Amino acid sequence: MENNTSKKKTKESKDDEKVVMMACCPEGEDAEKIQEKVLMKLGEKLEGRSNVVMTRLNNDDLKQIDALVEVEAFKSRSEATAFFIKAGIEAREDLFKKVMPTVDKIRELKEQAKRSLGKE
Repeated sequence: MENNTSKKKTKESKDDEKVVMMACCPEGEDAEKIQEKVLMKLGEKLEGRSNVVMTRLNNDDLKQIDALVEVEAFKSRSEATAFFIKAGIEAREDLFKKVMPTVDKIRELKEQAKRSLGKE
C-alpha cells in the first residue's frame, strides 16, 4: 500500500511540473523572452496593489500557487494570488457589469438611510 501512495505522489508531482511548464515555458521560446513577457504582464496586472485581503485556500490550490512561486513565475504567494484574482475578475467582466449598478444603488440607499437617521 505504501508503494501505491509513493507512486501516486510521484505522478502528482510530475503532473504539477507539466502544469507549471505549460504555464511558464511554452515550447519553442527561449527562457529570457518568456521571463520578460511574464514580468511585463505581471507588472500590468498587479499595478497599484495596496489593499490586503486574507484568504484561505485548499491544499491543491496552494500547491499550484507555491509551484509558480518556486519556479519564480511570481515573487510571492501574494503576487500570484493577486494575479489570479485579477484574471478571474477580468474573465467575468460581464457579471460585474450586470451587478455593479445594483450595488451602487444599494450603497446610495444605505447612505440616504444613514443621513436620515443623522449618522454619517
